[in-house]
Amino acid sequence: MGPFSILFLALLSTTTNGFVVEAENDGAFVEINEFDEVTLGNNLFTVTFNSNATAKSLHKNGVNILENIAEGMQTWYLDWNGERAYFTPSLVEIVRNTPEQAHVRFVQEANYERELMYIEFHMVVFPALSGIYQYIKLSNPTDLTVDFAEFRTVHRFDHALMPKVSNIIRSEATPDVSGRPLIQDTTWQLADGTYWSKYDLCGYIRETPWFGVYGGGFGGWIVSASREYHSAGPLKQELLVHQDSLMLNYFHSTHFGTPNLLVPPGWSKFFGPYLVYINTGSEEEVLADAANQALIEQSQWPYSWVEDEEYPLSRGSVSGRVTGQTKAMVVVYDAVEQQFDLQNLGYLFHAETNEDGTFAIENIRPGSYDVVAYPLAGHGSENLARKSITVEAGGTHNIGDLDLPEPANIIWAIGETSRRSDSYHWSDELRNYYWHLLPPANLTFEIGKSDIGNDWYYAQTKTPGIWKVTYEDERNGYGRILRVAFAAASRSASVTVAINGNDIGHFAYDNDATIYRDALQNGNFHSEVIAIPANYLADGSNTISFELLRGLIMYDAISLAVDE
Repeated sequence: MGPFSILFLALLSTTTNGFVVEAENDGAFVEINEFDEVTLGNNLFTVTFNSNATAKSLHKNGVNILENIAEGMQTWYLDWNGERAYFTPSLVEIVRNTPEQAHVRFVQEANYERELMYIEFHMVVFPALSGIYQYIKLSNPTDLTVDFAEFRTVHRFDHALMPKVSNIIRSEATPDVSGRPLIQDTTWQLADGTYWSKYDLCGYIRETPWFGVYGGGFGGWIVSASREYHSAGPLKQELLVHQDSLMLNYFHSTHFGTPNLLVPPGWSKFFGPYLVYINTGSEEEVLADAANQALIEQSQWPYSWVEDEEYPLSRGSVSGRVTGQTKAMVVVYDAVEQQFDLQNLGYLFHAETNEDGTFAIENIRPGSYDVVAYPLAGHGSENLARKSITVEAGGTHNIGDLDLPEPANIIWAIGETSRRSDSYHWSDELRNYYWHLLPPANLTFEIGKSDIGNDWYYAQTKTPGIWKVTYEDERNGYGRILRVAFAAASRSASVTVAINGNDIGHFAYDNDATIYRDALQNGNFHSEVIAIPANYLADGSNTISFELLRGLIMYDAISLAVDE
């Protein structure tokens, strides 16, 4: 852990026209100088970190792609709770320094008075790969419960050189918003009347194995072989990329309805490894290469080179079958004291079923889990099947059947349940603040004549407002069952449901902060099953109304059945 030698620096780089040029090294390397600045790399790239684990420079093909960072801003840093708490390591240590692997760790000791957690931030370089693997070990050795609103790494690049970003769904340059009116947090109205927001670039984190920044012949990417260590469930949405050539790796955040991470004493968790990948080529080439690298990383998971008891290499698998509604999502998670889609203390694995309802999930860490299944089709929006299991290292566990019974006697339905508002008007557009301004305050949807893709909107957003569903029915002595599944509820949404002028339900929900932040398909899910007395029905035309009293609401599916 001594200072750089003059000889090493001479071999590491030469200067040509002001650029630092990587030397021909036989493999990976790491060095720490007298100021605890760390340099890692190989013959493909070189990166230097300050003693607090923020990046000072990154040279690729002779170009420092971390130049021109906004004044006063850091890059490649670890923080939590909205830049109010930065990683403050007291130890920088080389773990391994061979041509086959360069490995360094930064350590922050727990501080009782400042409520700081114990953190190890590891960085690993291999000789033939243009990138750095990072992983983080977080633990709470204090007797305090520590509150995390977010926990992330932030990677900025030279905006003049690399002005474009990609979250897979969209790849584009971000607009200049300087001087434009601010509509809400990080959301502006542009000169042409359109809107731009950082939330335009959000995505489903478990559907996004890579994302990043590119331009000028370079690309910088977060490539994640697994998302098992991220908070929430299969539909967790997250900030991925940002203006100012920035990419974010959120392990936990309260964005889109996830609750704060309340870390109890004695808790620990292993985040990663993930790859910060650096490539070169045309715009098309760097995008295609990042996508290909994600496939390579996934094929190597779990990484055999990690030597840590908190990262088990020997893992198990879980299989089984979902019956009833066979199109389903299956979730395996270990923080069983939490709701699976809001969990943030543990690890989570998931898979969609095959056509016959079978499923298999591999590479599950050994431990105790709940297996939960919920429908992705049909009308049983309230259904949830659950079993508890123990996964053993190297073991295979067939849990048998998980039953999701499909409701009978359906009279009519608007959409099918999937916990997403994905079949309604504007739900398939690119994220933008603009869409939630458009749905009408009042509408009438006529069963048998109206079309869900044109006449039912992804969200009800205006108050006061009433959406009505009219349909034909007859009084036959039986009541009805109305199933209403809400895909999201924002700004403390409050809804009254009535049939033929008779109130049958009033529902109010906490703010999941999704609809007004560009979410078009989901936030926090809510399912209501409402019994309608037979005497509330009319022969002939009937009207069910949804009166929005406050906030914004998004619909997953609505169905009416005979209650026999």
